Amino acid sequence: MNGSAIVDEFPVAVREHVENNELLAAARAEQVDLNQLKRLLIAEFQSQEAEFTTYSTLVARFHHEVPGSLFVFIADTLMAARRFLVQEVLGSVGLTADELRRTGISPQVKRFTEFISWVALHAGAGEAALLARTDFVLWCGVCAPLAEALDDAGVPAEVQQYVQQYAELPPEVADGAVEVVDFGLAAGERPEWITRSAPAMEPLLRGFWHFVAAG
Repeated sequence: MNGSAIVDEFPVAVREHVENNELLAAARAEQVDLNQLKRLLIAEFQSQEAEFTTYSTLVARFHHEVPGSLFVFIADTLMAARRFLVQEVLGSVGLTADELRRTGISPQVKRFTEFISWVALHAGAGEAALLARTDFVLWCGVCAPLAEALDDAGVPAEVQQYVQQYAELPPEVADGAVEVVDFGLAAGERPEWITRSAPAMEPLLRGFWHFVAAG
């Protein structure tokens, strides 16, 4: 079994994840409120705190050019999103970065951050790559229709643009993860270990979105 086969055969319930997204349903009904938008940005900011550490740690652990390229790309993507979030988006809903650095973390977001922090220290390269790809597939799967719905719902343009940046799965992640899974297999990772962590991503993100929509 190679990386393409493992990735292709790994089930990611994107359709159900999108159809059951409460914030997307609210946006399509043009019933998104300011508190939901604030929770979205707070949860994003807090998740990024752990993601920066996770992908930096993975680069340090797997500094070969194949896994390193994927993990550096993800870290750079997240940092670009953070700069946009802090410099342009937060103010559109009355938030500041300093305020968010002092805001308590919800149980749902905490579960996500704790899990990816575990991945940073314990996952193999292929395992982390499949988890990251699954994260992006699910996240982009929601953000594409959500960006369109938020545009119709009349939310601040900066928030809509923030979501829009995740409307497409980056090929660097889609294809790069396959290469890293192949790297992991060649380095001795077993297929059952490569697929160990990724199944947790859908329920974790479901909890994230539930917090955003319902508090």
